[in-house]
Amino acid sequence: MVDTSERVTVRIPQDLLEKLRQIQLAKGTATISDTIREGLERYIEVNLPPPNIRKVVVDLSRQDNRQLEEFVREGNSVSVDDAVRSAVREYIRARVEHLAATSARPRRDSETVAAAEGPPPP
Repeated sequence: MVDTSERVTVRIPQDLLEKLRQIQLAKGTATISDTIREGLERYIEVNLPPPNIRKVVVDLSRQDNRQLEEFVREGNSVSVDDAVRSAVREYIRARVEHLAATSARPRRDSETVAAAEGPPPP
């Protein structure tokens, strides 16, 4: 299969170009064009996922990101994305179990259901 590409000319502000150069250096990308291509691929992946997948973007602090990267380096997960997916799945599982246990527990006469009553008055 022949890989073809088309040239596209885009004007970008100088400050954005400088940020792209910083990313190029940090990632070790061969050219600015490669850096832009990677960015476009990521943009498309986030904004046009397959129909059976819902993408969620999470901003993490540097400290949280470093801890996740260390978690992966120690062999606890195959990637940061996989670790985040696993954490979200576990969180949802635990919350569903907690809610099921809470709703299955018989209430005393003095207890009320907060959801049915709505928020407390101001």
